[in-house]
Amino acid sequence: MNMVRLQLIYPEDLVKEPILCSVCKSFNVIVNIRTAKVTQDSGILTVEIDGDAEEIERAIKFIQEKGVDVQPIEGQIFME
Repeated sequence: MNMVRLQLIYPEDLVKEPILCSVCKSFNVIVNIRTAKVTQDSGILTVEIDGDAEEIERAIKFIQEKGVDVQPIEGQIFME
């Protein structure tokens, strides 16, 4: 199993969208929200995504395609 820690930056028009819920339902990954600051104008979340490397990559691509800015947190990619 792999784990990656990411910062997700939501633009104003996506703040109310259940994107992480869709990720959990559509991909074989576990999403753990570590920190979150959400306002009406934006959202910044730090999340950990656990799963097989291929599923994590697919989930990240899905999040990006929805319009969320995905930034890896340096030094936070773990392989078990």
